[in-house]
Amino acid sequence: HMQKEEQILFPMIKCGEGDMADGPISVMEHEHENAGNALRRIRELTNGYQVPEEACNTWRALWHGLHALELSLHQHIHLENNILFPRALAG
Repeated sequence: HMQKEEQILFPMIKCGEGDMADGPISVMEHEHENAGNALRRIRELTNGYQVPEEACNTWRALWHGLHALELSLHQHIHLENNILFPRALAG
């Protein structure tokens, strides 16, 4: 995903061709949707990242790391889908 952004999408935007980037942007948005679905499943499996009382420190760190990943990825997706992509398509 990041490689496609760095090698295809961002150069198009930088060269002023963002208005022609609807194809790559559609791919990115689809991948964002898939990532969101995966994160929802992880949240379900971890009971909302509720650490079991008997969990060791490594287990606790994993749960906290997964939660931090979800928050960071949601922010990344929001910035791209709602700010970067619309601006790029507007030219």
